[in-house]
Amino acid sequence: MTTRHVPWSAGAVVTLVFLTGCAGAAASGQGSSGQAYATSEAVSEHAGHAFLKVSDTGLVVDSQGRTLYRFDEDKPSSPSCAGKCAATWPPVTTADEVMVEGIDQALVGTAKRADGTVQVTLGGWPLYRFSGDEIPGDLKGHGAGGAWFASAPDGKKAQAPDGAPTQAPDGY
Repeated sequence: MTTRHVPWSAGAVVTLVFLTGCAGAAASGQGSSGQAYATSEAVSEHAGHAFLKVSDTGLVVDSQGRTLYRFDEDKPSSPSCAGKCAATWPPVTTADEVMVEGIDQALVGTAKRADGTVQVTLGGWPLYRFSGDEIPGDLKGHGAGGAWFASAPDGKKAQAPDGAPTQAPDGY
């Protein structure tokens, strides 16, 4: 697969917001399998670039293999999840380029959030992580509240792979 780049602002550092303070294992930086992962508020990827790729299961993930989600209540290129929502569903943000692997570069874009940060979009839909996903490949947010779904490579709602666990967090 070819890695493609979408330029945004040169020289800026990409930050992928993953808020700490999640309950249990996620806050400690260790998944239920004991596998350690990054939980810092700002996670740099690939020398300052956000990175999206297609996983072996056909879902969109970040460089750490974390499932990326879309929210049905967003309007294309207009994120609406903020405050408590964004603490549970941290937006994928960037201040630089978005690198892709297995995803059509023309479908990748950005949208400005109310707080001034720039959120990565796919097919126009803003992308998020779910704070309840403990390890790469988790899909605990898929189907949450009937409005949160893993993203397919075209930005549309993905179908969860057969047997994939789903869990709807309270209030979302």
